[in-house]
Amino acid sequence: MNDNKKTAKSVRWQKIGLSILCVFLALVLLVMIFATAFLEYAENRYLDKINRVDINNEETNPSIPTDPTDPDFTGPVKDPTDVEHNTVPPDQITDSNSDGLINILLVGQDRRPGQGRQRSDSMILCSFNVEKGTISMTSFLRDTYVYIPGWGSEKLNAAYAHGGFKLLYETLAVNFGVSVDAGVEVDFSGFKQIIDLLGGVDISLTQKEVDHLNKWYKFNLSVGPNHLNGEQALAYSRIRKIDMDAMRAQRQRTVLLALIDKYKSKSISEMLDILDDVLPMVTTTMSNQEIINYAVDLFPMLSNTEIKTQQIPAAGTYTEMTVGSVTATKVADMEVNRQILKDLLGN
Repeated sequence: MNDNKKTAKSVRWQKIGLSILCVFLALVLLVMIFATAFLEYAENRYLDKINRVDINNEETNPSIPTDPTDPDFTGPVKDPTDVEHNTVPPDQITDSNSDGLINILLVGQDRRPGQGRQRSDSMILCSFNVEKGTISMTSFLRDTYVYIPGWGSEKLNAAYAHGGFKLLYETLAVNFGVSVDAGVEVDFSGFKQIIDLLGGVDISLTQKEVDHLNKWYKFNLSVGPNHLNGEQALAYSRIRKIDMDAMRAQRQRTVLLALIDKYKSKSISEMLDILDDVLPMVTTTMSNQEIINYAVDLFPMLSNTEIKTQQIPAAGTYTEMTVGSVTATKVADMEVNRQILKDLLGN
């Protein structure tokens, strides 16, 4: 019986990609901070350790079943009653390069050891409005029913699996009218070690969260402020059974904001000490020069700007439906959510 429990717990920890986008922006922050201070030295010593992906050469993932008759197929089955989507005309897609808005997309995927690209179970758009001096984080819920160019209507998290960053960018553009400037993805196999290297995170827990974590993970947490280590932070970010997917996305943003506050007090030397271990776990679409350019523009904002957070689709703007063979699909009022994004991003 004990062996079965250990096996079940091991499987839970392998599904690391379901959570914790908090690490992403923390890593980006580290790069920004030391890049502004060291520039060429930082590029040669550290930035070359980051993994790169060329969005123009990303291939379709053959490991993701696309045939509805395949027993491993997880996408919706199209039928005449499915919801159709009105896509956004190209001239209505926000041009991030011309209006002072910089959008960096943070992606987490459910990838186990030895697997290739999988579904993006976590997606947070970090938006920096340089002209207005505002920062926002938008969680896109993975079960949102969207139009994926070249594939038809599916859950949003299928776009990354099918075509990587490029297809996910296109999907966000045609459904929500936003343009993504750069993407960041992390291999979560070392997630717990990363959080522990960063010194953990301070999070305030509710009674329901404490009951869940202590029951399933045998932690000894209490209601109110807690200092979570890597294992505990991962478990907290993956909580879903006590409420819903939207609340899990909110917990991820909570952890991310806690890390940002913490790193405002960190010295450059402290951050540099952990980069050798952290950066090889990062994959990005940005070149070294682009990272440095963003660092110069964005780091001053991060040090003293309040960060607004939200989810898309927003609460009250979608209906949980069964579409074809898939349950718990979020069919959203796209026009309302596009307007919410425009209002938040300042366009």
